[in-house]
Amino acid sequence: MNQSVNALGNIVRATRKSKNLSQEALAEKLGVCKRTIIDIEKNTGNPKFELLCMLVRELDLPLYQVFYPEVTEELEIKDVFLKELSDCSDYEIRIILSVVKSLRYTLKNERNI
Repeated sequence: MNQSVNALGNIVRATRKSKNLSQEALAEKLGVCKRTIIDIEKNTGNPKFELLCMLVRELDLPLYQVFYPEVTEELEIKDVFLKELSDCSDYEIRIILSVVKSLRYTLKNERNI
């Protein structure tokens, strides 16, 4: 079985439970039947992209865990960083991006010295 499908089922189940949602409640929020949620969590269902997007948004799933299950390092700090960015205005993002690029350039040069 595809590692991404297994990872999706596991993260959906764990996150749903951490939010104290039943399978039925999650299904209702997403406008699908409970069986759909059961199949996803048991790794027998491979949701369409539209449903995957709704799951990610409803459960606030970390995208790296959904799309890169093979990555085993702790990426929590990256997730926090991305959430912070999602609340920024376009102006703030442009400023932050220029600072990040400059900082990365400086850090790379320091490593090479």
